Amino acid sequence: MSKIEKWRDEFSFLEGNDRLMYIIDLAKNKTSLPVELRTEDRLVKGCMSQIWIDVGLVEDIVRVYYDSDAMITKGITSVICDCFSDISLSEALAITRDDLNQLGIKELLTAQRRNGLSSLIGNIQTRLQRL
Repeated sequence: MSKIEKWRDEFSFLEGNDRLMYIIDLAKNKTSLPVELRTEDRLVKGCMSQIWIDVGLVEDIVRVYYDSDAMITKGITSVICDCFSDISLSEALAITRDDLNQLGIKELLTAQRRNGLSSLIGNIQTRLQRL
């Protein structure tokens, strides 16, 4: 089972506000980018909140590190980054926006925040292509 399928199944048990509360809870426990790496070159453009992303390879496995200044954004970012992390580069490059739409996160967001989600995904995909 892929991580996207795992998250989709996890979210399928939750409705609207319960899903948002779960995402906020994820944000309380997750941060993988140290404060000193929250630099301008790692900032995702096009988001209402600040999101910092770094992508790398550790022993041929993709690692996506992140942080955000807003709880809901941080929780959503943790899910998206997890989908791309701990898999091979070829697997990560094969993930599409349609695959990530299966998560059902987009439906919880306003139009402006959907643009931010799209920017986040695009930023990760661009960084993966540079590896």
